[in-house]
Amino acid sequence: MKIIPIYTESKKNQQGHTIFIDEHTEKSYKALHKESNQWVYWIGFFAILAIMRSIQSIHIPLSLISIIIIFTSLLVLTVLVSRIVYKHLFYEEVKEIYLTNTMIEKYIEDGKSVYKMEVWIAILSFLIFVILTIIFFINLSLVILIFSIFLFFIFCLMMKRLPLARIKLYHKGK
Repeated sequence: MKIIPIYTESKKNQQGHTIFIDEHTEKSYKALHKESNQWVYWIGFFAILAIMRSIQSIHIPLSLISIIIIFTSLLVLTVLVSRIVYKHLFYEEVKEIYLTNTMIEKYIEDGKSVYKMEVWIAILSFLIFVILTIIFFINLSLVILIFSIFLFFIFCLMMKRLPLARIKLYHKGK
């Protein structure tokens, strides 16, 4: 089953949800967003800040081939982790809902604004990733490598929300 996100709603103080449509059967589904724990974010933020401060002056004294192998391995690992995170940490159970074609078309139309924002986030995260990667290969700073990989992680998450079928679906409606 390959489902395409067509509409996402996330309002403050309410549990958000995403409406999906099956690419082949055209059945519709709804998944509630998992509630986020703010304590986890704050603890993670300060832990990452402490780690970054402690490694800010570390440079990687390896050969260029070794650095390229490590960097490529980190990219592959990031792609795999982003798939797991997207699949298991964003949504609760996906349940089938019954929508008419008119309702689906309205959700697709309303979802275009979120789609545009997601495309911009993907483009910006990729461009900054490329810039940071170039800077990393110039000065071999571990902090820049971590930021670069983090931006690639965001890019990979956004690409999970932007499958080719979704792009075709939105452009078909124009």
